[in-house]
Amino acid sequence: MISILALMVVAFVQNMAFTWVSRSRNSGDPSYHRYAAYCSNGIWFLTNILIWKQVWSAIESGNYWYLLVAGIAYCIATSEGSVFMMKKLLISEQGSRRVGASLDKTKEGDK
Repeated sequence: MISILALMVVAFVQNMAFTWVSRSRNSGDPSYHRYAAYCSNGIWFLTNILIWKQVWSAIESGNYWYLLVAGIAYCIATSEGSVFMMKKLLISEQGSRRVGASLDKTKEGDK
């Protein structure tokens, strides 16, 4: 059960990072996006290792119900991580880091 909890924590953080990188991609700050992308891809790699560990353990032991538990835990954790991060970013995004911002400072609202 500890491995399911570890998967949930990492999956929560993974989708926080995914939401961050998705929003940063639509901002006007490439450096901000670079940092978000490194975080997102790094935690994605770790999450996949944990997922494969769950899958492999379930197959080796014949406990296929464990895959269902891991899948449900993953879906809950990733969804809640994404919602949590979106709420956080809606409050904190400013200037060129806002979704829809542009490098073109002549646009209305950036003057």
